[in-house]
Amino acid sequence: MTSTTKSEERRAQLLLLLVVFIWATNYPIAKFAIAKLDVFLFNGIRFVVAAGVLAAMFFSQSDWIPVNKADWRRILRAGIIANVFYQAAFIIGLSLTTAGNSAVLMATSPLWTLFVNAKLHKERIQPQMWLGMAISLAGVIMIIAGSGKKLELGGLEIVGDLVCVTAAVLWAFNTNLQKPLLVHYSSLHLAFIMISIGAVGLTITAIPSALMLDWSSIGWEYWVATIVSGALSIGVANALWSHGVQRLGPGRTGSFSNLVPVIALITSSLTLNESVYLIQFIGSGFTIAGVWLARR
Repeated sequence: MTSTTKSEERRAQLLLLLVVFIWATNYPIAKFAIAKLDVFLFNGIRFVVAAGVLAAMFFSQSDWIPVNKADWRRILRAGIIANVFYQAAFIIGLSLTTAGNSAVLMATSPLWTLFVNAKLHKERIQPQMWLGMAISLAGVIMIIAGSGKKLELGGLEIVGDLVCVTAAVLWAFNTNLQKPLLVHYSSLHLAFIMISIGAVGLTITAIPSALMLDWSSIGWEYWVATIVSGALSIGVANALWSHGVQRLGPGRTGSFSNLVPVIALITSSLTLNESVYLIQFIGSGFTIAGVWLARR
């Protein structure tokens, strides 16, 4: 972490709060867009937009640094897991469950990151980490069970919740795969390459949907939502998050992500009229508290 003045710290913290707001509001924005757009087409378009935004940011600040041939395989693997498999699971899960549930369940990714890191690098999981995982798991169960009348065997909402948890696990693998690469490449450089990989992969998966779509049937507001989601939640937010890591370090920066599910649950309820039950708020509290405890 670079030496940082108090004013630079405050600025970084304000920018991270902006990132929290962008990521939290992205859930209802994405949920709105995929009501009309096929999920794969939505993902393909927003990743192409995000790759363009990150390219502009990267090349305005840095010169291209050649990637070591030995690293390309690891970057491709991380890029496919993070920006093809994860994104597919995320958007499919979001399409099947509520935006609020999706946001809170995705907040468990730091726990899976700790667990995967311990398994891959043979590190011991501390007792407080196990306790944090147990508390968060209890919260996840409350959120899934809190759907009330939606809770039925084989119900799509339950499937969506489980797919969101799967997405959180995939993100944990991505975080651990990126860890050794960030020693040699800047976070913005790596993000640009990996999101470009995602843009290619997701565009290919979107081709069948694009060919079958009646483009004139989609209102302009759905295209705007898709572009905003890509430019802000993937492009701008990733760049600002990297800035936070540089100024505050990964630990302090990571703690800001705990605010995302709370704001997302509230904004999704207000903008999409999603029903939110008391047990889901309690479950959200358990999930976030467990993440905070495990990461201490």
